[in-house]
Amino acid sequence: MQVKISSDKLNVMIDSFGAELHSVKDNNGREYLWQADENVWKRHAPVLFPFICNTASKKYTVNGAEYALANHGFARDSEFKLVCENENSAVFGLDYSEDSLKIYPYKFALKIAYTLNGSKLDVKYTVENKDDKDIFFFIGGHPAFMCCGEFSDYTVVYEKNENITQTWEDGSEAVILNGENKVSVSHELFAHDVFMKNKPESSWVALENEKENYSVKLHYDNSGCIAVWSSWFNDAEKTENAKFVCLEPWSSTPVYCDNTDELTEMPNAVKLSCGKSYDFAYSVEIG
Repeated sequence: MQVKISSDKLNVMIDSFGAELHSVKDNNGREYLWQADENVWKRHAPVLFPFICNTASKKYTVNGAEYALANHGFARDSEFKLVCENENSAVFGLDYSEDSLKIYPYKFALKIAYTLNGSKLDVKYTVENKDDKDIFFFIGGHPAFMCCGEFSDYTVVYEKNENITQTWEDGSEAVILNGENKVSVSHELFAHDVFMKNKPESSWVALENEKENYSVKLHYDNSGCIAVWSSWFNDAEKTENAKFVCLEPWSSTPVYCDNTDELTEMPNAVKLSCGKSYDFAYSVEIG
């Protein structure tokens, strides 16, 4: 089921499957969200919960008992309930189930709220601990923004100067930013996967193209982690069709950055006490 919300500046479509954004258009009909080409990357803006990325083995333990999760967890592939909606907002909910307990042994409730205010879309994730013990998780967003025209005309711009490196497969590091705030986009930039910054100086990052009069600014809590990613393939033609850039706000660095497969011992996991709730929010500003 798809739900439409609108403001005087934007029209947004959200699908109840994954509570995932499917479209963000301005009043001129210009689409800003990647339209999920299955030959390149089949998603638009998945919700990452209860993992961000995965362990190397795709398996993890909780108090020694072994479980397995798909990359980025199961929220993105779950049907959410529509909790409420009006002209400019919609809230979706997902509760634990017998099936979820088999792969993630915690009782939880997850709500995803989308609210439009002019040219800004506010996104809020709320996790509630419905268990009788502490629960542990990672959570984050993965919105992909469309790149029209030449991919190389786009620039990733941070609010402040940053020092960012990218870890390559052989363990070496490449410098992305060295006390600067702008990164020129290219497909080769993503040949070694994501680049990210934990606890950045910046509280927003933007994707800009002056030639196309294009600007998307993503605001986030800079006590967490911000990542930038696009698809890259050995097939050059396929890579050329990957005309999107993901600006990804995360609660922390991903699962694989913690040197353990025991979830309760992962220092970057969110630990939430019984009966408590945890909010994670970001916003997307167009223009």
